[in-house]
Amino acid sequence: MGAMSQPLPPDGAPDPEPRPTGEAVPAERRLARAPGERYRTSPTEPFRERPDLWRALALGLVAGVGIAILTAVFHAVLSITSGLIAISLLGGWLIGLGVRTGSWAGRPHPPSRAPLALAAGLGLLTWVAGFVLAWLLSMAILPGSSRSFPDRLAATPFLDWVGPQLGPLDLLTLVLLVGVAWAAAHTSAQERRAAR
Repeated sequence: MGAMSQPLPPDGAPDPEPRPTGEAVPAERRLARAPGERYRTSPTEPFRERPDLWRALALGLVAGVGIAILTAVFHAVLSITSGLIAISLLGGWLIGLGVRTGSWAGRPHPPSRAPLALAAGLGLLTWVAGFVLAWLLSMAILPGSSRSFPDRLAATPFLDWVGPQLGPLDLLTLVLLVGVAWAAAHTSAQERRAAR
């Protein structure tokens, strides 16, 4: 019959016969990278040194104009003042989100107070614009008036109209709009951690 083949030693066992010197030893198998590296997050987006305040202003203004129009309709046309609290909360959040997104675009960055001040300022501007639009709208739809629109505006100046309108609820909406806009403009903990 033929010669029987020798059984191979199990993995990890030493070779039964020594190798002659000069013979190449097979290289140890290694992975291209450690298994844990595939789960490591690396910053894919570049670090942003300064906020883009022009973009933040544009996005914040878009939200602010929409909220001012909604406030004017609720105040002048529908006469629903209790709904202004919900509008102020929503408006503050949208303004802050627009400013934060415009400033940093989700990129890692150092802390900056400029977007926070911009969001609070836009919140205040939105509140005032809401009252100005409500005044214009209420003068435009004034029932039973024989005067022209410019004559109605001249007969009832803004400050004369807004004085009796302001109450504790309106001041609460101001605080909510500015405060929520300021809070919503804060960056997330993930963005701050990525900046370190």
